[in-house]
Amino acid sequence: MLNEILTLDIYRFFLIFTRIGAALMIMPGMGGHLVSSRIRLIFGLAISLVLLPVIGTTLPPLPTRLSNLILLIGSEAMIGFYLGILTQALMSTLHVAGTFIGFQVGLTNAFSFDAVAEQQSSTLTALFTNTALIAIFATDLHHLMLRAIADSYAVLIPGQPLPLGDFAETLGKLLSASIGFALQLAAPLLAFGMIYNVALGLMSRLSPQIQVFFIALPLQVLAGLWMMMVALPLIIMLFLRWFEDGLMPFLTPR
Repeated sequence: MLNEILTLDIYRFFLIFTRIGAALMIMPGMGGHLVSSRIRLIFGLAISLVLLPVIGTTLPPLPTRLSNLILLIGSEAMIGFYLGILTQALMSTLHVAGTFIGFQVGLTNAFSFDAVAEQQSSTLTALFTNTALIAIFATDLHHLMLRAIADSYAVLIPGQPLPLGDFAETLGKLLSASIGFALQLAAPLLAFGMIYNVALGLMSRLSPQIQVFFIALPLQVLAGLWMMMVALPLIIMLFLRWFEDGLMPFLTPR
């Protein structure tokens, strides 16, 4: 009897850890190579242990066939990966906005390491994503990411067929909305770039002997950085609101 209870608890614990661990591997600020794998492992095990008494009774019983167990573990891992991808899709808003702003400021060829994307990105993109990541942890919005994982058990019940069509539709709509919102965030710098380039064209036509590009590039960088400095607090504030609103549909009302 004791052996059966221990086996059942271990099964439930690691079934919860499958979804939690898969999500933590991708979620910004918690996954990635910059975070120690030991810390991620301990963090995932701790969250699974906390959730075990809460949702352990709602989990399906231990399958009698190995194939059913593998299928159950695979579906739980897929749900965790999907939740992590959704948070990365929300963060992609700043990647797109930083790219647009970089073109207008003239710093698209300046690269630095982006801790969120874990690759070389435009310097402005890395600045936006790193600043937003710090703001997410400073405002405790990362709690919403963890809560979304816990509340997902009320909608995506373990052992049930996965709504793959709904997964694709939700992700597609979120990516589309992210690009639209990125254009709104970059709108001031886009308007500046349009007006600035029109003015340069008129100057080139009126005074062909002036080296327009030799004069224009330093002014473009200085004016663009000044406008970005003014707009950065508002951009981060609007992004935090967007990030919170993007996670709200995945939370159960309390």
